[in-house]
Amino acid sequence: MNGKRFILLFLCSVVIFTVALFYFQNYAYYYTKDIRLNILLGKKRYEISDYQGIDSESSGLKLRECFVVDMLDDIDLSKYEKPTPLTAPFWFKCFNAERITKDLDDGNASAFLFQKEEFDGIDNVIAIYPDGRSYRWRQLNTKYMKE
Repeated sequence: MNGKRFILLFLCSVVIFTVALFYFQNYAYYYTKDIRLNILLGKKRYEISDYQGIDSESSGLKLRECFVVDMLDDIDLSKYEKPTPLTAPFWFKCFNAERITKDLDDGNASAFLFQKEEFDGIDNVIAIYPDGRSYRWRQLNTKYMKE
């Protein structure tokens, strides 16, 4: 095999591997969640609208949900310290982790513990804005996070 064929074969292999890697990282393991009509926040059930959600069975950290809570009043959940939403795939437009983090830091939204230890070392967290916009994700809890 001469050098030109080897280089061409090598470059084709790199391109195929890159495309496959991109697909598996961004699309393969995600599935859209069913439309939800309500959510239980503490002991009270709230109607929700504009629901969009994705999850994955390959990792407990891939849950992302966006929705609006209708007629929001006092939330019966404990505040969550150090909320850190992870980024969503680029095609899931409603969940912008950077904006949510900035709004949480600025006090424009509040983070609550939705479910502690949903999986080992993973908490389910929800950020709620005063107008009812809400975002839910899973993140490593402080048991596994280093200071």
